[in-house]
Order: sequence, then structure tokens, then C-alpha cells
Amino acid sequence: MKSKIWVLLYICCLLLWPVVATQAVAADSAVSDAAMVEEQATEAEDLRDPEALAELKSATDFLVVQPRFQFKARIFYDVIQEDGRRLQFEKSGEIFLQRPNQLYVESRRDDGRWRKLWYQNKTLSIADLSKSLHTQIEAPPTIDGTLDLLEALIKEPQALADLLYSDLNHLDEKAIEADFVGDSILDGQPCVHLSFRGETVDWQLWIEQGETPFFRKVAVSYREVPGIPQYVALVDNWETPERFSDDLFKFVFPKDSEWIKVLKPLPLNKREGGQP
Repeated sequence: MKSKIWVLLYICCLLLWPVVATQAVAADSAVSDAAMVEEQATEAEDLRDPEALAELKSATDFLVVQPRFQFKARIFYDVIQEDGRRLQFEKSGEIFLQRPNQLYVESRRDDGRWRKLWYQNKTLSIADLSKSLHTQIEAPPTIDGTLDLLEALIKEPQALADLLYSDLNHLDEKAIEADFVGDSILDGQPCVHLSFRGETVDWQLWIEQGETPFFRKVAVSYREVPGIPQYVALVDNWETPERFSDDLFKFVFPKDSEWIKVLKPLPLNKREGGQP
């Protein structure tokens, strides 16, 4: 019924106004609409500082072309309790990556949990050394696909995983706001401090200045979660060796460890680790 009313009004306009006048009104309307679209685009561009995006692109372009790299990280993360209290926990670890299909991760949490992860070709192996448990499952043929699988399997924020993909455009594409905060000194290392806002998540990046723009710090705030918990990772000891040991990515069966069966989850269709 509503569409019929609009058709009727349009016909009435043609009957009441000369064709030339109608065309002029249409032209004015088109100009007005175009101006509005241009104004909205300008406003949107103003929210994404070109300098911040350029610094981010320099860092992501540099990292994705590295055939292999390793780094250490110290991570602090909040867990909001039922009564609203914010508790902070800590974990540390080391990551070794060799494109396109090899990954080794070792992590320790402040509660004593000690985990190791090996990924090579199409096999993912995980060992919880603090509980003497281990498992193996079939994995996708690339690191990217395996990271998606891990996100569904672990079900915990893994913001640093967003730096391990072969394509890091999501760090830019998910940002509806981007700001160049300024220069920063992090553990004596000159960095640039960038801030981004997504639909539900805010993230900040500290990027090393110079010829090796490594990510030195990552901070993520989850606005959609009550209490807005935060995840902060300090990243150091970046290295890009010419080769890794042949045994690094091979699964080592933990002594006296019990094998457990893990149901393989369906991989998620989106990256939620740092949202990034």
C-alpha cells in the first residue's frame, strides 16, 4: 500500500509541475544527495587518521613477508567476576612461526598451567604438561586455517594470534576509527603509539620505529563484555632467523603423559581473538 501511495504522489507531481521543473527538482535532489554522501564520507575519513593507517600498513607489510619469526610475550588479562570485581591474571610464552604450515608455542600461566603446542603440515598436537595430558588432531594445511581452528577449540581471547596470519588487513579493515597517538618509548625502544576502535572492541598498538617495525605492545578492550575487560601483551625478543631447527615443530611425546580425545570443533568464520 505504501509503495502505491508513493507512485500516486509521483504521478501527481508530473501532472502539477512542468517536466522542466521536475527535472530541476530532481537535479537539485541529486546534488543534495551527493553532497550528503560526500559529507558523510569526509566525516568517516576524519575518523581514520591517514598517518595511523600508514604506520599500521608499514608494520603489517613488513611482518607478512617474513618467512619465519619468533618472539616472546608477557600477557596480562582481566577476568570480570560475577559480583563485578576485576581480577587480573598473567601468562607468558614464546612463539615460533614458519610459513606456511609450521608453528610452535609454549606458554605458562600464573596458576601453574604449562602448555605446549606443535603444528606441522596437517597435524596439531597440544600438551598440558602441568596435568600430564596431550592430544593430537587433524588440522588444516595452513597456519591461517589452524589459527581459526584453535580459536574455536580454546574459546579464550587470543589477541596475539591476530599477528600470525598471512594476511593482516583485518587490523585495518575492522577499524572504524584510527588515531596516531604519538611517539612512545617502550623499554628503551622508540615506538609509535596507535589507537583503533571497532564496532565492539578497541585496540592499541605500539610499533617499533625504524627498519624493523615489529609490534612491541598490544592492548585490547572488549567493550561488549560487562566490565570491559582488557588484554595487554608486551612483546619482545623478536627474531627472524634464516632457519629453525628441524626438530622444533615436531611433536615430542611428554613422558608419563595421558592421551585424551578432543572433539574437533568447526572453525569460526571470523577472527575474534583481538577483534581485530
